[in-house]
Amino acid sequence: MVGFLIFMKLLRLVIISSIFIAISLNAKSKYPIGEKLEFKAYALGFIPIGKVWMDVGTGSFNNIPTYQFHARCYGDYKVYLADVRVSSDLSKKTDKSLFHSIEQFGTERRGRHLYFDWASDKLHYVRLEKDGKYRLRRTVPITPDVWDIFGCAFRTRRLLKTELGAYTDVKLIEKTKIYHLRFTVVERRPFEVKGVGIFDAARIKMSALNLKPKEIFKGLLNLDKDVTLWIDVSTKTPLFISTKVPFGFFKPTIKVVMKKWDTVPGFEPTFLPHSALHKK
Repeated sequence: MVGFLIFMKLLRLVIISSIFIAISLNAKSKYPIGEKLEFKAYALGFIPIGKVWMDVGTGSFNNIPTYQFHARCYGDYKVYLADVRVSSDLSKKTDKSLFHSIEQFGTERRGRHLYFDWASDKLHYVRLEKDGKYRLRRTVPITPDVWDIFGCAFRTRRLLKTELGAYTDVKLIEKTKIYHLRFTVVERRPFEVKGVGIFDAARIKMSALNLKPKEIFKGLLNLDKDVTLWIDVSTKTPLFISTKVPFGFFKPTIKVVMKKWDTVPGFEPTFLPHSALHKK
């Protein structure tokens, strides 16, 4: 049971890692079409608990050409199998979110969809029910500056500068609540990813701005508020994510570490020499 709970928290962390899929501004293309990333997840710092894959492509939604973003997390326990897939469609013309889904397969079947209706500025939250059918749970008003998690990602990267203290604010919707989030650069230094390379990296802090009186921000998707996130400065690619996950009084640390990066032309990182790690 503990393994199951840890894995479900990992899935939430995976979605956070989706916030920083590789991108750099390029005159020919906004997005690194064809790029693929692979990560491994660990509990308590050393126990393997799953793999994460991410990629960027193109497609269509309701006959509208889109940029498509995918993330997948797979974990296989002796008594529990989970295969969770996250995807989004952003309009090529407007960059607005059109559709977002999270689907879980394996021992348990779960799912939810977000439909962005920009003709009426409303979001339709649809959930998979116990009878195996999707049903509308709620419709909420939205404004043009609200995105799903992938749209939020690219909005953040377009605005975020990487010098110390720089920050940008974005609005994210996961189900029906709109989060007003601030991403701030709090540290910058060479950062090594074993087997991949050494990067000029920045550590990003996330905080919520729209809290009610006495409301405590628990972190995105109910994770611990202190998420450690390192990104490559030149492409804004996630290198390392770590947070504690609450299980009553027990808070194990879960880490997601990059293991493989298939880059595309125009979106390659600048690697630092090994000596950069020893400079003061």
